[in-house]
Amino acid sequence: MSIIGQLSRSLKKIVYGDTSIPQEFTIGLRQPQGEIAVFLHGFGAPIDVTERHTMACCAPFLIGVSVDGARRVAAPDRNDFSLRFCERAGQNRLLGVIRLAPKTVISLDRSQLVLFNVTGSTNYCLPKPRLWAHYVPGAISNWRKLRTFDVKMTSREIRASQIAFIRPHPLMLGSVSGEAGGNIFPMNLMGDLGNGYFGFALKDSRRAAHLVERAGCVALSNVPLSLCSVAFKLAINHTKESIDWNQLPFALTLSKNLLIPVPASAPRVREMKVDQVHKIGSHTLFISRILSDECYCDEPQVHIVHGFYQLWRLRGDKAKLKSSLVEDSLNKHGLAAS
Repeated sequence: MSIIGQLSRSLKKIVYGDTSIPQEFTIGLRQPQGEIAVFLHGFGAPIDVTERHTMACCAPFLIGVSVDGARRVAAPDRNDFSLRFCERAGQNRLLGVIRLAPKTVISLDRSQLVLFNVTGSTNYCLPKPRLWAHYVPGAISNWRKLRTFDVKMTSREIRASQIAFIRPHPLMLGSVSGEAGGNIFPMNLMGDLGNGYFGFALKDSRRAAHLVERAGCVALSNVPLSLCSVAFKLAINHTKESIDWNQLPFALTLSKNLLIPVPASAPRVREMKVDQVHKIGSHTLFISRILSDECYCDEPQVHIVHGFYQLWRLRGDKAKLKSSLVEDSLNKHGLAAS
């Protein structure tokens, strides 16, 4: 290695320490995840919305939170709402805050889905100097590449999304069937909305969103760790109108009622009928009713978290960090990190 290369590596070590890791981390957890609780502040007493919110769009960055019908957003110009992400065990420490302002309200029978704009955020997973060591070059890089990005997020939105992924997001495979034959693709912008509703967002510029809209129904399969690297490789299917089911490298079975092909090894499969479609910006938000929910085993399933949270949950243990980096590489690529 050249002297300049050695100096660059040494400087990077000083600035980032052990925090220069992938932004997107894969971990195995059983459902429902019990590590993080999410509370909505702004309606009086905090409301536990851990299983009642979803990322609705990336650009603009919107978060949808389901609240019961008795709680009304009194004034649309209020901006004193927030989501707070806390550890469930131990000292119940606050790990992140996303400050919100309501944008619109969608009716869902006995509840409302409030779509919130992001007004700011605070991340407590890393010390401030380490966070800003990541934020500043990240913001510069984002500004330089903004014109070429498919999804144009501001630095404020990116920082808020990092906090949103403190709560582990399950990785799922969405299956659709139609006249063209059908497709299967990975998804991770989603969440339960309560009262039998489920929300998920798909990039509007990809075919997958339009396939789901036309089909009007979808089967969502949780991904076991053994299928993780294959699921990541299926991301290319977002751009395809249909696939050859026989070419998939895993066994298939049919979902309970809709008879849509799903992985035979899926620990959990939910069938959904699309109830509402909202084209917001970079993403289309689908609000669906759950038709069936079949759980086949209680093994750890793939979840996505942000790298900053992964560092926090490992508590600075270098051996565990090294091991988790190898596991993450295996999960994503089927290969250990070099």
